[in-house]
Amino acid sequence: MKERTMRRHSRPWTPLFGALLAATIAVSGCTATGRTDDSAAPDVASGTSKGFPATFTNAWGTATVPAAPRRVVTLGYADTAVASAMGANIVGAVKSYGSVSGETKDENLPYAKPLDDSVTWLDPMTINTERIAGLRPDLILASTAFTLDEPTYKRLSTVAPVVTYEKQLYGADATEETLRIGRALGDEQGARKIVDTADRAVAKLKADLPGLAGKTYLYGQARDGFAVMITKETNATARFMNRLGLAPLPAVARLDGKGSVPGAVDVSYERAALFDRADALFMTYQSGALKEKFESDPVVSRLRILTSDRYLPLGIEAATALQSPNAAAVPWLIGELRTTLTTVAAR
Repeated sequence: MKERTMRRHSRPWTPLFGALLAATIAVSGCTATGRTDDSAAPDVASGTSKGFPATFTNAWGTATVPAAPRRVVTLGYADTAVASAMGANIVGAVKSYGSVSGETKDENLPYAKPLDDSVTWLDPMTINTERIAGLRPDLILASTAFTLDEPTYKRLSTVAPVVTYEKQLYGADATEETLRIGRALGDEQGARKIVDTADRAVAKLKADLPGLAGKTYLYGQARDGFAVMITKETNATARFMNRLGLAPLPAVARLDGKGSVPGAVDVSYERAALFDRADALFMTYQSGALKEKFESDPVVSRLRILTSDRYLPLGIEAATALQSPNAAAVPWLIGELRTTLTTVAAR
Protein backbone atom coordinates (compact mmCIF):
# COMPACT_ATOMS: atom_id res chain seq x y z
CA MET A 1 0.00 0.00 0.00
CA LYS A 2 1.37 3.38 -0.97
CA GLU A 3 2.14 5.59 2.01
CA ARG A 4 2.34 9.36 2.05
CA THR A 5 2.96 12.21 4.42
CA MET A 6 0.03 13.19 6.63
CA ARG A 7 -1.97 16.04 5.08
CA ARG A 8 -1.97 19.18 7.20
CA HIS A 9 -3.56 21.81 4.98
CA SER A 10 -6.91 23.08 6.14
CA ARG A 11 -10.12 23.40 4.18
CA PRO A 12 -13.09 25.67 4.84
CA TRP A 13 -15.76 24.26 7.08
CA THR A 14 -18.95 22.88 5.61
CA PRO A 15 -22.00 23.63 7.77
CA LEU A 16 -24.13 22.15 5.01
CA PHE A 17 -23.12 18.66 6.13
CA GLY A 18 -25.73 18.54 8.88
CA ALA A 19 -28.49 20.16 6.85
CA LEU A 20 -27.88 18.09 3.74
CA LEU A 21 -27.37 14.83 5.56
CA ALA A 22 -30.47 15.29 7.67
CA ALA A 23 -32.53 15.95 4.58
CA THR A 24 -31.33 12.91 2.66
CA ILE A 25 -32.87 10.30 4.92
CA ALA A 26 -36.07 9.91 2.93
CA VAL A 27 -35.33 8.11 0.86
CA SER A 28 -23.46 16.90 -22.98
CA GLY A 29 -24.93 19.98 -22.24
CA CYS A 30 -25.37 23.20 -24.14
CA THR A 31 -23.54 26.35 -23.07
CA ALA A 32 -25.54 28.36 -20.57
CA THR A 33 -25.90 31.95 -21.61
CA GLY A 34 -27.40 33.72 -18.64
CA ARG A 35 -29.13 36.17 -21.03
CA THR A 36 -31.35 38.79 -19.48
CA ASP A 37 -33.33 39.79 -22.57
CA ASP A 38 -36.93 38.67 -22.98
CA SER A 39 -36.77 38.23 -26.74
CA ALA A 40 -34.57 35.15 -26.94
CA ALA A 41 -36.09 31.97 -25.60
CA PRO A 42 -33.69 29.23 -24.43
CA ASP A 43 -32.81 26.41 -26.79
CA VAL A 44 -34.85 24.02 -24.68
CA ALA A 45 -37.99 25.96 -25.51
CA SER A 46 -37.41 26.05 -29.29
CA GLY A 47 -40.12 28.66 -29.55
CA THR A 48 -42.81 26.15 -28.72
CA SER A 49 -45.03 25.39 -25.77
CA LYS A 50 -45.15 21.65 -26.35
CA GLY A 51 -45.73 19.90 -23.04
CA PHE A 52 -47.26 22.99 -21.47
CA PRO A 53 -49.02 23.87 -19.34
CA ALA A 54 -47.14 21.56 -16.96
CA THR A 55 -48.38 21.11 -13.40
CA PHE A 56 -46.17 19.97 -10.54
CA THR A 57 -47.07 18.73 -7.09
CA ASN A 58 -44.72 20.31 -4.58
CA ALA A 59 -44.26 19.75 -0.86
CA TRP A 60 -46.37 22.84 -0.10
CA GLY A 61 -48.84 22.96 -3.00
CA THR A 62 -48.97 22.81 -6.76
CA ALA A 63 -47.37 24.94 -9.43
CA THR A 64 -48.32 25.28 -13.08
CA VAL A 65 -45.78 26.39 -15.67
CA PRO A 66 -47.98 27.81 -18.46
CA ALA A 67 -45.44 27.91 -21.29
CA ALA A 68 -41.78 27.31 -22.07
CA PRO A 69 -39.87 29.54 -19.62
CA ARG A 70 -37.72 32.38 -20.91
CA ARG A 71 -36.29 33.72 -17.63
CA VAL A 72 -35.24 31.13 -15.05
CA VAL A 73 -34.00 31.52 -11.49
CA THR A 74 -32.27 28.52 -9.90
CA LEU A 75 -32.13 28.21 -6.11
CA GLY A 76 -30.44 24.81 -5.75
CA TYR A 77 -27.17 23.43 -7.05
CA ALA A 78 -28.81 20.62 -9.02
CA ASP A 79 -31.25 23.16 -10.47
CA THR A 80 -28.38 25.34 -11.66
CA ALA A 81 -26.25 22.48 -12.98
CA VAL A 82 -29.06 20.76 -14.87
CA ALA A 83 -30.68 23.93 -16.21
CA SER A 84 -27.35 25.33 -17.42
CA ALA A 85 -26.49 22.03 -19.13
CA MET A 86 -29.83 22.26 -20.94
CA GLY A 87 -29.18 25.79 -22.17
CA ALA A 88 -31.85 27.49 -20.09
CA ASN A 89 -31.75 31.28 -19.90
CA ILE A 90 -30.73 31.59 -16.25
CA VAL A 91 -31.08 35.15 -15.02
CA GLY A 92 -30.38 34.39 -11.35
CA ALA A 93 -28.57 31.49 -9.68
CA VAL A 94 -27.23 30.57 -6.27
CA LYS A 95 -23.48 31.00 -6.17
CA SER A 96 -21.17 28.10 -5.43
CA TYR A 97 -20.69 27.15 -1.81
CA GLY A 98 -16.97 27.48 -2.38
CA SER A 99 -17.46 31.20 -2.96
CA VAL A 100 -19.75 31.45 0.08
CA SER A 101 -17.15 29.79 2.32
CA GLY A 102 -14.24 31.74 0.88
CA GLU A 103 -12.44 28.75 -0.67
CA THR A 104 -12.80 30.26 -4.13
CA LYS A 105 -13.84 33.52 -5.75
CA ASP A 106 -15.69 31.75 -8.57
CA GLU A 107 -19.47 31.77 -8.12
CA ASN A 108 -19.86 29.13 -10.83
CA LEU A 109 -20.14 25.47 -9.91
CA PRO A 110 -17.03 23.52 -10.99
CA TYR A 111 -19.18 20.84 -12.66
CA ALA A 112 -21.53 23.16 -14.57
CA LYS A 113 -21.12 25.22 -17.71
CA PRO A 114 -20.06 28.70 -16.53
CA LEU A 115 -22.81 31.31 -16.53
CA ASP A 116 -21.91 34.67 -18.01
CA ASP A 117 -21.56 38.02 -16.30
CA SER A 118 -25.19 38.98 -16.87
CA VAL A 119 -26.34 36.43 -14.29
CA THR A 120 -27.30 37.74 -10.86
CA TRP A 121 -25.66 35.62 -8.18
CA LEU A 122 -27.79 34.79 -5.15
CA ASP A 123 -26.84 33.71 -1.63
CA PRO A 124 -27.84 30.05 -1.13
CA MET A 125 -28.05 30.56 2.62
CA THR A 126 -30.71 33.29 2.46
CA ILE A 127 -33.49 33.43 -0.12
CA ASN A 128 -34.25 37.08 -0.90
CA THR A 129 -37.73 37.17 -2.43
CA GLU A 130 -37.57 40.85 -3.36
CA ARG A 131 -34.31 40.44 -5.21
CA ILE A 132 -35.64 37.43 -7.09
CA ALA A 133 -38.82 39.31 -8.00
CA GLY A 134 -36.65 42.06 -9.49
CA LEU A 135 -35.23 39.55 -11.96
CA ARG A 136 -38.74 39.04 -13.44
CA PRO A 137 -38.49 35.23 -13.73
CA ASP A 138 -41.22 33.14 -15.29
CA LEU A 139 -39.90 29.99 -13.57
CA ILE A 140 -38.14 29.40 -10.25
CA LEU A 141 -36.38 26.05 -9.90
CA ALA A 142 -35.88 25.02 -6.28
CA SER A 143 -35.70 21.24 -6.25
CA THR A 144 -32.52 21.33 -4.15
CA ALA A 145 -32.93 24.68 -2.38
CA PHE A 146 -31.82 23.59 1.09
CA THR A 147 -32.87 26.80 2.86
CA LEU A 148 -36.36 26.89 1.34
CA ASP A 149 -39.26 26.68 3.78
CA GLU A 150 -43.03 26.90 3.38
CA PRO A 151 -43.43 30.66 4.08
CA THR A 152 -40.66 31.45 1.58
CA TYR A 153 -42.20 29.07 -0.95
CA LYS A 154 -45.54 30.86 -0.61
CA ARG A 155 -43.91 34.26 -1.13
CA LEU A 156 -41.94 33.06 -4.15
CA SER A 157 -45.11 31.58 -5.66
CA THR A 158 -46.51 35.10 -5.97
CA VAL A 159 -43.53 35.97 -8.19
CA ALA A 160 -43.47 32.98 -10.56
CA PRO A 161 -44.25 29.25 -10.65
CA VAL A 162 -41.93 27.46 -8.20
CA VAL A 163 -40.91 23.88 -8.94
CA THR A 164 -39.42 22.35 -5.84
CA TYR A 165 -39.25 18.84 -4.37
CA GLU A 166 -42.42 16.80 -4.34
CA LYS A 167 -42.24 15.45 -0.79
CA GLN A 168 -39.03 16.43 0.96
CA LEU A 169 -35.58 17.75 0.21
CA TYR A 170 -33.43 15.09 -1.51
CA GLY A 171 -36.30 12.62 -1.33
CA ALA A 172 -36.04 11.85 -5.05
CA ASP A 173 -33.06 10.19 -6.69
CA ALA A 174 -30.88 12.08 -9.15
CA THR A 175 -32.70 10.68 -12.18
CA GLU A 176 -36.15 11.72 -10.95
CA GLU A 177 -34.79 15.10 -9.93
CA THR A 178 -33.25 15.75 -13.35
CA LEU A 179 -36.31 14.66 -15.33
CA ARG A 180 -38.53 16.86 -13.16
CA ILE A 181 -36.34 19.87 -13.93
CA GLY A 182 -36.36 18.92 -17.61
CA ARG A 183 -40.15 18.78 -17.68
CA ALA A 184 -40.35 22.24 -16.11
CA LEU A 185 -38.03 23.54 -18.83
CA GLY A 186 -39.95 21.75 -21.57
CA ASP A 187 -37.17 19.37 -22.55
CA GLU A 188 -37.41 15.96 -20.94
CA GLN A 189 -35.32 14.50 -23.75
CA GLY A 190 -32.49 16.89 -22.91
CA ALA A 191 -32.77 15.94 -19.26
CA ARG A 192 -32.59 12.27 -20.20
CA LYS A 193 -29.32 12.94 -22.04
CA ILE A 194 -27.83 14.34 -18.82
CA VAL A 195 -28.95 11.24 -16.94
CA ASP A 196 -27.52 9.00 -19.66
CA THR A 197 -24.18 10.83 -19.49
CA ALA A 198 -24.05 10.27 -15.73
CA ASP A 199 -24.98 6.61 -16.14
CA ARG A 200 -22.22 6.13 -18.71
CA ALA A 201 -19.68 7.74 -16.38
CA VAL A 202 -20.64 5.34 -13.60
CA ALA A 203 -20.59 2.35 -15.95
CA LYS A 204 -17.15 3.32 -17.28
CA LEU A 205 -15.73 3.69 -13.78
CA LYS A 206 -17.04 0.27 -12.80
CA ALA A 207 -15.64 -1.26 -15.99
CA ASP A 208 -12.27 0.42 -15.44
CA LEU A 209 -12.18 -0.50 -11.74
CA PRO A 210 -13.97 -3.84 -11.30
CA GLY A 211 -12.18 -4.24 -7.98
CA LEU A 212 -14.51 -1.65 -6.43
CA ALA A 213 -17.28 -4.22 -6.17
CA GLY A 214 -17.81 -5.23 -2.56
CA LYS A 215 -15.38 -2.67 -1.11
CA THR A 216 -16.34 -0.55 1.93
CA TYR A 217 -16.08 3.14 2.71
CA LEU A 218 -16.70 5.65 5.44
CA TYR A 219 -17.86 9.19 4.80
CA GLY A 220 -18.30 11.70 7.56
CA GLN A 221 -17.32 14.90 9.28
CA ALA A 222 -14.93 15.34 12.18
CA ARG A 223 -16.29 17.17 15.18
CA ASP A 224 -14.78 17.91 18.61
CA GLY A 225 -13.82 14.47 19.89
CA PHE A 226 -15.99 12.42 17.55
CA ALA A 227 -16.79 11.87 13.88
CA VAL A 228 -20.29 11.84 12.37
CA MET A 229 -20.36 8.92 9.97
CA ILE A 230 -23.03 8.11 7.38
CA THR A 231 -24.50 4.67 7.98
CA LYS A 232 -27.90 4.48 6.26
CA GLU A 233 -28.12 2.92 2.80
CA THR A 234 -31.07 5.21 2.00
CA ASN A 235 -28.82 8.27 2.29
CA ALA A 236 -28.11 10.10 -0.99
CA THR A 237 -24.38 9.64 -0.55
CA ALA A 238 -24.80 5.96 0.23
CA ARG A 239 -27.01 5.48 -2.83
CA PHE A 240 -24.33 7.05 -5.02
CA MET A 241 -21.53 4.99 -3.48
CA ASN A 242 -23.65 1.88 -3.87
CA ARG A 243 -23.90 2.60 -7.59
CA LEU A 244 -20.10 2.46 -7.69
CA GLY A 245 -20.11 -0.90 -5.91
CA LEU A 246 -19.22 0.39 -2.43
CA ALA A 247 -21.03 -0.10 0.88
CA PRO A 248 -20.76 1.65 4.27
CA LEU A 249 -18.38 -0.15 6.62
CA PRO A 250 -20.56 -2.67 8.53
CA ALA A 251 -18.52 -2.35 11.73
CA VAL A 252 -19.54 1.30 11.97
CA ALA A 253 -23.05 0.87 10.53
CA ARG A 254 -23.83 -1.62 13.31
CA LEU A 255 -22.84 0.73 16.12
CA ASP A 256 -25.62 1.75 18.50
CA GLY A 257 -26.47 5.29 19.46
CA LYS A 258 -28.16 8.28 17.92
CA GLY A 259 -26.07 10.37 15.59
CA SER A 260 -25.81 14.15 15.58
CA VAL A 261 -27.84 14.07 12.36
CA PRO A 262 -30.38 11.48 11.16
CA GLY A 263 -28.98 8.51 9.29
CA ALA A 264 -25.55 8.74 10.86
CA VAL A 265 -23.75 7.52 13.94
CA ASP A 266 -21.36 9.47 16.16
CA VAL A 267 -18.09 7.61 16.63
CA SER A 268 -15.75 8.80 19.38
CA TYR A 269 -12.08 9.07 18.51
CA GLU A 270 -11.47 6.41 21.15
CA ARG A 271 -13.14 3.95 18.77
CA ALA A 272 -11.44 5.29 15.67
CA ALA A 273 -9.47 2.07 15.24
CA LEU A 274 -12.59 0.84 13.44
CA PHE A 275 -11.84 3.24 10.59
CA ASP A 276 -8.86 1.14 9.56
CA ARG A 277 -11.25 -1.62 8.52
CA ALA A 278 -12.69 0.55 5.74
CA ASP A 279 -11.28 0.36 2.23
CA ALA A 280 -11.74 4.12 1.84
CA LEU A 281 -12.16 7.04 4.23
CA PHE A 282 -13.69 10.30 2.96
CA MET A 283 -13.86 13.16 5.45
CA THR A 284 -15.02 16.77 5.67
CA TYR A 285 -14.13 19.29 8.37
CA GLN A 286 -15.88 22.24 9.96
CA SER A 287 -12.56 24.00 10.39
CA GLY A 288 -8.85 23.55 9.88
CA ALA A 289 -8.47 23.28 13.64
CA LEU A 290 -10.86 20.32 13.79
CA LYS A 291 -9.04 18.66 10.89
CA GLU A 292 -5.78 19.05 12.78
CA LYS A 293 -7.36 17.76 15.97
CA PHE A 294 -8.75 14.72 14.16
CA GLU A 295 -5.52 13.82 12.39
CA SER A 296 -3.35 14.36 15.48
CA ASP A 297 -5.60 12.49 17.91
CA PRO A 298 -3.56 9.73 19.67
CA VAL A 299 -5.80 6.98 18.27
CA VAL A 300 -6.56 8.48 14.88
CA SER A 301 -2.94 9.37 14.14
CA ARG A 302 -1.97 5.69 14.39
CA LEU A 303 -4.45 4.64 11.69
CA ARG A 304 -2.79 3.12 8.64
CA ILE A 305 -5.53 4.43 6.38
CA LEU A 306 -4.79 8.02 7.35
CA THR A 307 -1.34 7.93 5.77
CA SER A 308 -2.49 6.14 2.63
CA ASP A 309 -4.12 7.07 -0.64
CA ARG A 310 -7.32 5.51 0.69
CA TYR A 311 -7.93 8.63 2.81
CA LEU A 312 -9.33 11.71 1.09
CA PRO A 313 -10.11 15.02 2.85
CA LEU A 314 -12.70 16.52 0.54
CA GLY A 315 -12.74 20.07 -0.76
CA ILE A 316 -15.91 22.05 -0.17
CA GLU A 317 -17.40 21.57 -3.65
CA ALA A 318 -16.70 17.84 -3.72
CA ALA A 319 -18.17 17.53 -0.22
CA THR A 320 -21.41 19.29 -1.14
CA ALA A 321 -21.67 17.37 -4.41
CA LEU A 322 -21.15 14.06 -2.61
CA GLN A 323 -23.68 14.93 0.07
CA SER A 324 -26.32 15.30 -2.65
CA PRO A 325 -25.06 13.95 -5.97
CA ASN A 326 -26.95 15.37 -8.96
CA ALA A 327 -26.82 13.90 -12.44
CA ALA A 328 -24.98 16.85 -13.98
CA ALA A 329 -22.26 16.63 -11.32
CA VAL A 330 -21.64 12.88 -11.48
CA PRO A 331 -18.86 12.83 -14.12
CA TRP A 332 -16.96 15.60 -12.31
CA LEU A 333 -17.49 14.01 -8.91
CA ILE A 334 -16.16 10.69 -10.15
CA GLY A 335 -13.07 12.54 -11.37
CA GLU A 336 -12.57 14.05 -7.91
CA LEU A 337 -12.77 10.62 -6.25
CA ARG A 338 -11.07 8.55 -8.94
CA THR A 339 -7.49 8.49 -7.58
CA THR A 340 -8.69 7.24 -4.21
CA LEU A 341 -11.11 4.79 -5.81
CA THR A 342 -8.33 3.44 -8.01
CA THR A 343 -6.26 2.67 -4.93
CA VAL A 344 -9.24 1.01 -3.27
CA ALA A 345 -10.02 -1.12 -6.32
CA ALA A 346 -6.45 -2.41 -6.42
CA ARG A 347 -6.50 -3.74 -2.84
